[in-house]
Amino acid sequence: MVPDGKLEKIKDNVWKMEKEGKHFSVKRYYSISTALKVHRIHDTLHSIDFPHIVPVMSEERQLAFIQPWVDGAKAVNFKKRADRTDSLSALQTLHETASHIDWHASTYLHPYPLIAKWEDRIRRFREISGACEAYIGKGHVDEILYYALNAFSIVKRNDADTTEDTLLHGDIVHHNILRDQDGIIRFIDFDLACTGPADTEIALWIHRVLPHIDYDIDFLLDEQPSLRELDHASKTLLLFPNELLREWLHLFTLSPSGRERQVKQLIPFTKSALSHWPKLWYDVGRNNI
Repeated sequence: MVPDGKLEKIKDNVWKMEKEGKHFSVKRYYSISTALKVHRIHDTLHSIDFPHIVPVMSEERQLAFIQPWVDGAKAVNFKKRADRTDSLSALQTLHETASHIDWHASTYLHPYPLIAKWEDRIRRFREISGACEAYIGKGHVDEILYYALNAFSIVKRNDADTTEDTLLHGDIVHHNILRDQDGIIRFIDFDLACTGPADTEIALWIHRVLPHIDYDIDFLLDEQPSLRELDHASKTLLLFPNELLREWLHLFTLSPSGRERQVKQLIPFTKSALSHWPKLWYDVGRNNI
């Protein structure tokens, strides 16, 4: 069930609602634990006046999550310097909330399972490798696995426990980072929020950005000098072809028609990434980044 009002379906569990002349975003959760987690995160961030979220409307239905519709908001575009700069700054501000909130002690947040997640991602990619070969050939599939396995080995060797955990958004894809009409960055969809080292999520942000800047890590470091301060363990994360694995796994969740449309973009994306990956490895090592 969703709240009363005139509803326009956006996707299976999200609607735009008009009620009493106002517009709202309505999201229905299937898990009470996830719904409560997202509510509590927003309540906690609101209590310290964190500026980069959308307010939440009180709602008796536990599984319904209602926010004002952000008119004129646009997803950030990582091709744009301003969007890279401002989204990174907002993400760093989110992580800095640990100076006010002991997120690590929050019972509704779990540690970010990076090693297990990437290990599972490699396993699942191997399972679909034959199907991928039909699109990009065995050579490119072998390249992806070569980089993934070697990077994963390095990541595991450098993985270290840390007590300096903070709140991680958990899914910093561009459409979860909005710029409103006033130019303020707003994070949405904290469904996958968890705790972990801030630098881990900064490295994942870099993963999202690299395809939009031709994988030029030197350019990004010059543009965003704070990235030079990443700890060593997080720097090794940049070697892992995370976006390639994620995109190919996603492809095979689509309908046959959706798959054929998406693969037309994914094939050149893959070839571009693989053509840049040897230099990226070199640059990461040369910069000790």
